[in-house]
Amino acid sequence: MLTSEPRFSARVESSSLKTSSKLNFLNDLPLDISMRMLADHAYEQYKAGGDLKVLEFAIQSYHVAIDATKDDSPDKVATIHRLGIALYARSQCVGESQDLEESISLKQLANVLTPDNSPDKHLLLSSLATSILSRFEREGRVEDLEEAIGLWTSALELQVPDGHIDKPLLLNNLGDSLRIRFEYSGSISDLEKAIEVHGRAVDLTPDGHSDKAWLLKNLGNAFERRFGLLGNLDDLEMAVVLNGRCVDLTPDGHPNKPNYLDNAGGSLQARFSRLGSLEDIEQAIMLQTQAVALTSDAHSRKPGLLNNLANSLQDLYERTRDMKDLENAIAHQTRAVDLSPDTHRDKSIHLNNLGIKLYILFKQSGNRGDLDKAITHQTRALELTSKGHFGKSTWLYNLGCLLGERFKQTDDIEDLNEAIRCSSRSVELLQENHTGRASMLRSLGTLSITRLQSSHGAQAEDATCAMEAFLEAMQHPNSHPLEKLQASGQYANLLTEFSNLFAVPPRLTLLGAYGHAMSLIPQCVWLGNNVRSRYTSDELSIVGEVANDAVTAAIVSGQYGLALEWMEAGRAVVWSQVLQLRTPLDDLRRLHPQLADDLHLVSQALQLAASPSSTASLPASTETQLFPDIQAKSSHGLALEYEKLITRIRELEGFEGFLRPKTLAQLAGASISGPVVVIIVHKSRCDALVLHRTGEIVHVPLPHLSLSCAMDLQKSLWDILRAKRLLNRCRDDLRDERDDRGGRVTAMDPPDLMRIILANLWNWVVKPIMDVVCTLVPPSSTLPHVTWCPTGPLVFLPLHAAGIYPSDDRINAPSQTIMDIAVSSYTPTLEALLKPRARVTPAGQDPRVLIVSQPDTPGGSPIPGTTTEAAIVMSLVGESKPLDDADGTVQAVLEGMTTHEWVHLACHGAQNHADPINSAFLLYDGRLTLAELMSHHLPNVNADLAVLSACQTATGDEKLPEEAVHLAAGMLNIGYKSVIGTMWSISDHVAPDVMKVFYTVMAEQVKAGGDLQPAYALHEATKALRNSNGRGGLNDFLRWVPFVHFGL
Repeated sequence: MLTSEPRFSARVESSSLKTSSKLNFLNDLPLDISMRMLADHAYEQYKAGGDLKVLEFAIQSYHVAIDATKDDSPDKVATIHRLGIALYARSQCVGESQDLEESISLKQLANVLTPDNSPDKHLLLSSLATSILSRFEREGRVEDLEEAIGLWTSALELQVPDGHIDKPLLLNNLGDSLRIRFEYSGSISDLEKAIEVHGRAVDLTPDGHSDKAWLLKNLGNAFERRFGLLGNLDDLEMAVVLNGRCVDLTPDGHPNKPNYLDNAGGSLQARFSRLGSLEDIEQAIMLQTQAVALTSDAHSRKPGLLNNLANSLQDLYERTRDMKDLENAIAHQTRAVDLSPDTHRDKSIHLNNLGIKLYILFKQSGNRGDLDKAITHQTRALELTSKGHFGKSTWLYNLGCLLGERFKQTDDIEDLNEAIRCSSRSVELLQENHTGRASMLRSLGTLSITRLQSSHGAQAEDATCAMEAFLEAMQHPNSHPLEKLQASGQYANLLTEFSNLFAVPPRLTLLGAYGHAMSLIPQCVWLGNNVRSRYTSDELSIVGEVANDAVTAAIVSGQYGLALEWMEAGRAVVWSQVLQLRTPLDDLRRLHPQLADDLHLVSQALQLAASPSSTASLPASTETQLFPDIQAKSSHGLALEYEKLITRIRELEGFEGFLRPKTLAQLAGASISGPVVVIIVHKSRCDALVLHRTGEIVHVPLPHLSLSCAMDLQKSLWDILRAKRLLNRCRDDLRDERDDRGGRVTAMDPPDLMRIILANLWNWVVKPIMDVVCTLVPPSSTLPHVTWCPTGPLVFLPLHAAGIYPSDDRINAPSQTIMDIAVSSYTPTLEALLKPRARVTPAGQDPRVLIVSQPDTPGGSPIPGTTTEAAIVMSLVGESKPLDDADGTVQAVLEGMTTHEWVHLACHGAQNHADPINSAFLLYDGRLTLAELMSHHLPNVNADLAVLSACQTATGDEKLPEEAVHLAAGMLNIGYKSVIGTMWSISDHVAPDVMKVFYTVMAEQVKAGGDLQPAYALHEATKALRNSNGRGGLNDFLRWVPFVHFGL
């Protein structure tokens, strides 16, 4: 039996206690009872206000109460346990390990003295588990973590039914411990189980219960952590909703209000980091500022609140680059450090974060003193971290990165050597199955390469270290696929530069490494995320870069077929996923009908869950049913089920290649109507691969083209377009004079600049390719049809108009242009050209045409030329349905597209550069967005031709050139075989002229029968405009160049 001498008189003045005069009645009670009541009262006041002096008084009072209580008293065990709780609380504030050890001893004693059939046994087990878990967090002993989980599991097994008042508490604590084990081990199953038990805790707690907000907060944190791991925006949305609900449920003045405000801010901060909405981060800072203001400096929670506010301010700075935000972040982080004694369990976290912010300041200021301070704080964080602390490997990793940065400044080899030692040690400390292991291995490999490239390195040793690090990282089973893909690329680069310094594993040669990287692409851009998150995340740009490296390596190796396969696998990744969910299942249904039905249902559900407008929500009326509903609807779970079904199908005979990337043999059909030219723009070289209808691939080096040249051409073109404000369909003719707001971008007029751009495209790109193409195509009375599939900056450049054009003063001089020798089309992928080529309507029969015109869209500038244009189209086609002005609603257009073979859209169009899937046609009652188009699919029998006589319908997203995130690609991918689009804004007066010639030629093709050739019709229309003396003209490039054809 634990006993102790009285620490002070039982009648000590309790001046620290509020309303202490009301406690005078305690003097008339027995000493053990009065001191226990006094201690309980003090502890409750400490929980409300966080005053350590009050907690000290409570602990002293509990000691006196224990000494005054007889051993056989039924209150003895309860008082021992309460002292253990109070000591645990002080250990969390002050960080004294002695307090924590004594807390564990007292709670263990209370458990020993309490039989298993006691109604309070489960609470004693839970309380002991809390203290043991804290010791794990402090010392990192895995056995403590396992014991804590075992204690909570035992507590739940003590016949605590679902209706028991303490069941939610036990479930919550078990969930927290499982989440912590996930943080330590990286086991995703622990995190999934944590969400499950947290969800049960919420479901079992009625609305209005005092613990409801707390339980919702913990469930929200678990969802947010899974979002951080898997990137599923549904999880993040749930975290935002749940934490916001916590704030709403908690009245002002409640002691937990600051904590809930802070958590709500944290979720919004995470959403800002993913989606970039300034409103989110500003709201997060407002909530976290409130949390800080509501908490006194004496409260143990204050440093953590300051830390989180500082992190949000750092995020805001990284968006706005306003130095005041960074200065405020550093000031709050410094306060968090200053308010934390060295014994505080989170002191090392605050020091680590201060080091990161000072590093950011160094990157901005260039002042090496800031970097030195960052290293000092990071070093101190390590000194304060015990050997087994879960954060130790992270602090080592960060210090290694900082020292590596200082080496770049000083060339001091000791910094680099220490950086490599820290990085190596961080890998050693991290469990082999941890999800963050690949990231740390990549850092070790990168630092080793840095030393290898310096004059100080031991070449063979560093090369081998980098090779082993990248190899393990790229094959690590639990790490994020994107980290593994990047490691594969780094390993391949290492082989390219330093393979002579180490033995290359036979199965992982250069092309083997890139093959491994390409196999990871579907996992990097995961179906479990909705479409918007796939486009707005960093994954696609990284995938595109690695895929480009892989394609170039295959070309250098002479593996042209492999290069085309990899190019196709790395392009338009999200479109490919969307189309994959719509794949016909006829063969599978014939042989395995149940599997086909299962896949069809999951595909439909996944397509709905992943649609850009799909977000999780938490209606107040269904709050208690939260977890089962979310689990049933989770796109994460659907994606896993989809992958399992695909795996099962591929195990069946004859279905081994089911939904796998297309092989060269399958892709060869893309060139049946003419050569397809794939142009690869890489930082090291540029090449073209010409796919001929025979299946032959001809390689054309492009020695005069480089990535920097292509980027310069794109910038020059876009400077012209910005200066001319070619962002909307214009009511008036394009003005020759420069707009004041656009500024004077160059001394040359746009025609002179355009002439130079088109001439360079001809000399560097198109002419060398066409010289080869002309040898492949037999002579004919009609021009050959060439389909361009460019990459990188060339995606945004008008290859179809390349040529040598005479200046205005030499207008009759001969020209050399692509339009004189070929008809051009574009395609985002080779697979887009594999659609059935037979026309939808029988020969000689007029197609049904939906004609949409919007002369005065609400909220847009008037474009009366659309009315003229619609009338021209109606006069040239057969059966048609006009949707003019107010009739042109979003719903009417979507419905009309399903019943008409052709659609003509004459309206405003806009490419949304901030959120590309919100690029849209502006219709009478709203926007028909790319996101909306992605959720539709037209049957093959009703999708022949889409003419998008609107602005910027084929512009695309500059950050994702390979993804074809524009309206023309959207129409192509929902089922249309041919699409006419525009690379930039078009004149309202010019469009009717182009469409008159286009539809005249198309009508002749319909009458003649045979396959339709919209590319030839557009060629004739733009050539007529180019050769006119009116609104077009040879050198009026901005008017006739933007019209382009996509598809067949």
